[in-house]
Amino acid sequence: MNKLMNKYLLASVLLLSAPPAFAGILKSGDTWNPVTDINWDDMDFKFLGICICPRPPPEFFEMGVIYEYWDPSLFIDTVSVANYSPFTGSGGDAEGSIDDILGGKNKSSDAVSIADESTFFQAHAFIFSMLDGTPCENNDVGAWWSEFDAMWQNDELVATITPEAALFANKEMQLLCMSDALAVNGGFPLDAMPWCIGSSGSTYPVSGHVDNDNIVQASNTAASRLIFKLNRLFMLCDPYALCGCTFTPVWTKSHYQMHTARPDLRSTYPIGKAAKFYDSGLNPPIRGMKGSNDEFLWVVFRKVRCCTCCE
Repeated sequence: MNKLMNKYLLASVLLLSAPPAFAGILKSGDTWNPVTDINWDDMDFKFLGICICPRPPPEFFEMGVIYEYWDPSLFIDTVSVANYSPFTGSGGDAEGSIDDILGGKNKSSDAVSIADESTFFQAHAFIFSMLDGTPCENNDVGAWWSEFDAMWQNDELVATITPEAALFANKEMQLLCMSDALAVNGGFPLDAMPWCIGSSGSTYPVSGHVDNDNIVQASNTAASRLIFKLNRLFMLCDPYALCGCTFTPVWTKSHYQMHTARPDLRSTYPIGKAAKFYDSGLNPPIRGMKGSNDEFLWVVFRKVRCCTCCE
C-alpha cells in the first residue's frame, strides 16, 4: 500500500510542479473515471494451470496457480498544449508563456514534401495497477512528464540512451517496418522488430517529433515511444514473467495494447494499429465527447502471466 501511495504522490508532485498559471487555461475535459473510461471486457482473464517458482532456502520452490490477463495499468497523455493533462482534464497556459513555447506543432499535409509533414506531442505517464498489494505486484516507477525531459524535445540528445538507433536510420530497415505494420493490423506485432511500431512508423527517435501529420496516428506513435523509453530507463517492468516482473530495456511489443479514453473512448488494439480502424471522431474541430481536440489519453494494457504463489 505504501508503494501505491508513493506512486500517486509522485504523480501529484509532477502535476503540481508544472508551471502553468491556471487562470489562463486553454482547454479542459472530463477528469478520468476508472469505471467508465477503461474497456474492462478486454482484460481476457484466463486460468492456465499449475506453476512452480524458486524460493530461498530452506523452501527452494513453491507451487501456485497461473493466471493470465491484460492489466490496464498505465495511462499516457499525448498533448499539443504543454502541461495540459487529459488525465485530470486541466492544465496549460495562455499564449506567449513557457507552455506555449513547449506546445505541440503540426505541419499540414499541404507541405511541399512528405519529409516536411510532422507532428510534435508532449507526453505524460501515470501508473494505476490492480496488481499493487497482491503477490503479482510490479516494481514500476512509471510516472513521467516530458516537459521536464530535454531528450524528449531533442532528437539528437535522446541518442545518448538509444545508440542503437543508428543501425536503423536507413531505408532498408525502415522498409522492413511494412511487414510489422501488416502483422500489427492482423493482430500480431512482430517482437523481433523492436525498431518498428506497426502503422505508427519508427520507434526512433524516442522523442515527441513524429514524421506524420495524421494527428491520431502521430499521437499513438508518441505514446508508444514513451512506453519504450520507460522500459529503457528501467521504470517499467514486464509482468509477463511467470515468477516475477522483468525489466526489458528492449520492449516486447506484443505485451502491450491500448485504447483512447480522451477525447473519446474507442476499442482496444495492439500498439501501432492503423488509426483508420478507430479514429472516427477522434480529431474533432473543438471538443470530443470527453475532452478537447488534439489532446489524447491512452489506456495501456500490459499482458500479465502471474504465478500467485510468489512475491
